[in-house]
Amino acid sequence: MRRFYYIALIIVISIGASQIGFGSSRANAATAAVTGSPSEWAKQEIQDAITSGLIPYGLTNSYRLALTRQEFCEMAVQLYEVLTNTKPAEPKQNPFRDTTNYRIGQAYELGIIKGTSPNTFSPKANVTREQLALMLYNTLTKAGFQTKLQEGKGTPQKFADDKQLAQWSRDAISMLSGNGIMKGNVSGSQLRFQPRVTTTREQAIVLVYRIFSRFGTYFVNDEEDLLRAAKQSLPVVIKDEQLQEIDTRARAVLAEIIRPGMTEYERELAIHDYILQHTAYDYENYKNDTVPPESYSVYGVLVNGVAVCQGYAGTADLLLSMAGIESHIVIGTADGGSHAWNKVKINGAYYNLDVTWDDPVPDVAGRLNYGYFNVTDDALREDHAWKDDLPVAAANTFNYYVINGLTVNNQAEFEARIGSAVEARLSSITIKRTYKDEQGPSGWEALLKNYGDFLASYSYTMDNSGVVSFKFKYR
Repeated sequence: MRRFYYIALIIVISIGASQIGFGSSRANAATAAVTGSPSEWAKQEIQDAITSGLIPYGLTNSYRLALTRQEFCEMAVQLYEVLTNTKPAEPKQNPFRDTTNYRIGQAYELGIIKGTSPNTFSPKANVTREQLALMLYNTLTKAGFQTKLQEGKGTPQKFADDKQLAQWSRDAISMLSGNGIMKGNVSGSQLRFQPRVTTTREQAIVLVYRIFSRFGTYFVNDEEDLLRAAKQSLPVVIKDEQLQEIDTRARAVLAEIIRPGMTEYERELAIHDYILQHTAYDYENYKNDTVPPESYSVYGVLVNGVAVCQGYAGTADLLLSMAGIESHIVIGTADGGSHAWNKVKINGAYYNLDVTWDDPVPDVAGRLNYGYFNVTDDALREDHAWKDDLPVAAANTFNYYVINGLTVNNQAEFEARIGSAVEARLSSITIKRTYKDEQGPSGWEALLKNYGDFLASYSYTMDNSGVVSFKFKYR
């Protein structure tokens, strides 16, 4: 959704406490803590794991519960999918009498897991650390990372409880500890692996995410993936031709408009201006409810030059992220209709950026507007509505009109600024009113009549944000 300008012509990626050692005191406490939220040490990595598509449905809650064999089997198959960008084949056989779980069947076909006996899997039993090590090692080898594991292997840790390790788990534990993936826990003066200690959901999720961060590749399969790719550091693989075209075009645009030494504000401004100058709002299709899929996409902006709000916001998000600026897409409503825009972080503070509403409709070649460039939440709520968990935007420092000294706080300041522009014979002036203008155009007409001796005509545009632009012609 977008609003249309009212135009009037007048006259004319292992950290301390969470090194995946999983000491027994923590595991026991975690087992007893049946809470929905994760521990503080795990929160960010769990969120990153969810964003990366690593967590199966149903495991994004009760994070401190002990993990079952079935649950980790589901995680292992999903990790395999994300690491390889492939879907395992449907299971052909089920040797287990105690489960018909589809993911367990896939894991068995892949060779990731075996049963606790020839015909039982014990899906509800808790996962021990040595079981976890074996399933992770099998997952990585089946995903094709055997060579990387061998290359990255250092000297395996020596554990005081080495004799407690089962023979079937020794190679996996040696390989994972040698790669620094699983570590022991210090008990007194001794380092122990604690093979029989159980694992919690959050511990397993964090471990899986760290494996992904180390070995993973970011596969771009759709435009949403492409937007996320700019926000992470993994190697990126794009196989789809249209997505490759978008990525290539985005990089070419940034090479054209971004210069070394630009501040975050300057980079944001250059991206904003590029989108406005090279995109027309898909007005006719919007009116006729015939908007094509391309107009909702980044492709619509960067390749076709035609889009609606989703395309504008997605393009801004992609270019800003590629340019090193934190950006988020916000979904809400504007003037009662669905709408999308961005929230950006400039010099440590958050601002709202609505590129769509800065682009005149119908399109006016070369016109640049900044009414929605870095505005506060309070200002945006005049005509936008939304709910999200993003930080509050309360700063005005890098609002376009504030930083350029183009704001007026009352009617007297407004009239003085307009009068000075006319007296100086300026051809145009743009001002943002930070107050409620009760008079509006009728008051401007009365003011400008005072300059009739040398002012031949004028025109103006204004928008909902309080911005007015004048153009003057003199005798």
